[in-house]
Amino acid sequence: MQYPAKSSQIGQQIIQALLTSSDSSTILFSIAGKMGELFKVDVCIIVSGDVNLLSPVQLGWWYGEQFSVFDEQEFTQLLSQSILLGTAPIAEPWATADRKTQPLVFLDEQLQAILSVRALLGMVTCFRGRTNGMILLGKSQPYEWTSSERDLLKNVAESVAIAISQVQLQQQAQIRSRYQTLLYHLSRKISQSSDIDSIFQLALTEIGKTLQLERCLILMLKYKDPLLSQRSRQYSPEATVQVTHHWSAATDNCESIDKYSFSLKDSNFCQEAFNKAPHPLAIAEHAPFPDVDNSKLPTSVEPNHSSALLMMPLMGNVVSEAKPVLVLGFLVLQHDRPRLWLTDELDLIGWIGIQLSTAIIHYQTINQVQSIVEERTAQLKWSLDVQAKLSEKMRQQIDQLRQLNELKDDFLSSMSHELKTPLTSMKMAIKMLRQPELSEAMREKYLNILEQEWSREYNLIKDLLTLQKVESGEFTSHPQQLNLEQTIAPLVSAFVEKWQPDKGLNLETQLSESSLNLYADPESLEHILTELLLNAGKYSDADTTVRLSANRQANANGNEVAISISNDGAGISAEELPHIFDKFRRGKGVTARAVPGTGLGLALVKYLVEHLNGAIEVASEPLDNSKVFRTTFTIKLPITATSERV
Repeated sequence: MQYPAKSSQIGQQIIQALLTSSDSSTILFSIAGKMGELFKVDVCIIVSGDVNLLSPVQLGWWYGEQFSVFDEQEFTQLLSQSILLGTAPIAEPWATADRKTQPLVFLDEQLQAILSVRALLGMVTCFRGRTNGMILLGKSQPYEWTSSERDLLKNVAESVAIAISQVQLQQQAQIRSRYQTLLYHLSRKISQSSDIDSIFQLALTEIGKTLQLERCLILMLKYKDPLLSQRSRQYSPEATVQVTHHWSAATDNCESIDKYSFSLKDSNFCQEAFNKAPHPLAIAEHAPFPDVDNSKLPTSVEPNHSSALLMMPLMGNVVSEAKPVLVLGFLVLQHDRPRLWLTDELDLIGWIGIQLSTAIIHYQTINQVQSIVEERTAQLKWSLDVQAKLSEKMRQQIDQLRQLNELKDDFLSSMSHELKTPLTSMKMAIKMLRQPELSEAMREKYLNILEQEWSREYNLIKDLLTLQKVESGEFTSHPQQLNLEQTIAPLVSAFVEKWQPDKGLNLETQLSESSLNLYADPESLEHILTELLLNAGKYSDADTTVRLSANRQANANGNEVAISISNDGAGISAEELPHIFDKFRRGKGVTARAVPGTGLGLALVKYLVEHLNGAIEVASEPLDNSKVFRTTFTIKLPITATSERV
């Protein structure tokens, strides 16, 4: 047999299969058929498995006319639980007789039993230094594999690895497309409807079909004493778990349930999920749920075959910094066979949990408002004297709801833009980096794009976490004596480097003295100044000058340092000025002008300044005979340590 010629021939056939088919499963089956005919075996299986678990195990197989069909589910489950996808790349073929080198020696007998073969030859495929799948060749009778056959398999494995990589890319793209479709449908439903039942039914149906699950549930918690429901998670409150909605793959039907409930303390899984909130409870196998008396549950909900379990808590609003967030209920996903919950799946369900929690809170808020309206209407029938007060109260509540909805929509729009834009850039850079003949200069360019966009995402998440810590009282700082000139110097360089090429901005600094010192936390001060400079850069007119000045001044408690940062541009309206430091509040028109941001920056700046025993002010006034405004932020920080901490 001319093995080099055969190797080249099969490689060309694999490339042809990639070019002519867009179906990942079809490609694997086509490759398996060509490999089986080339090696003249009874069965050939091509396994696609991502080492990072971004996609599940996928198979393509071929077998001869006299060969019996194997159990695909049993085979896939066996490989999913093996060490194959977590091992380092193995560069040599192995056979069932190679007891010292074959990577699945402990699965040898099980594999042969499932496939009904007496001799196996296999090889782990590697692409760009990582394991991405496996080739299995089997014969129904005992057989000694020759060195030529091993060499041929080794030569062909590289082409198969490339094909598997393309299959995995297609599969990941299809999965992410399904995820985006699911989020789009759910977001649209939430934005168009306030009917919580229809929102739950759509969510469960879409999740179940997208993730190919057996059952999905919505559980709601009803606390006996709402004031005790937010104690430490180590304390399980008196609460009733109500099964409100259920979807089943068997019937492909989602139904509302209002008669079945059980105590939180009766279910170990519910207690564990409650204690882990806001993080999900993810169990890969042996998790029959609900783990309560089946007589209390409908037949469709009974845990007959449940194995894998995911419980995502649905969280309420923060009502007090001293108490944890209220757990409203759980989104429960079940699978009858063992299943690893992938990172992408956990992220998807996490986002869905947030949207469902928002819908629940919105629904409860509307009900509360409706109750208030009904109560006020009844009072109006008895006394016309209080009509004006009740109408004004109702108007204020409606205005507050409108403002909250506007803030929510603006925040979701901003967050969507701030998250999607870097991800789009990173996706483009990754796609370009996959080009085989990419020059080093272009490779460096795209790596820089990846790093910059990663940094942008990281800083956004860091701001959210820092704001949460400050509000919850968990933020810690380490104030010390700092030289302001040394602190400002690198920020000036960074500002000029970013804004000079983009908008032609200059930065002018003026310190009253070179040895101007103040008492502050270095990281907090740097964050404050960086955010104010970034804000000034974003809202400055092109080819203008941003001014940073600092001077020492006296106050009632001693000396302090006043730092001012001003810019010339559109300015802040008088209506927006009182709300400039509100969380998630952005000026009117900034989204339409594509000004990036989430409305967190200035809120976090104010918190940090107050944490340093300082104060911040803002003024925005028009320049003489001009439509241009000069906006100035002034922060005042103590020069020496004070006994009082905010």
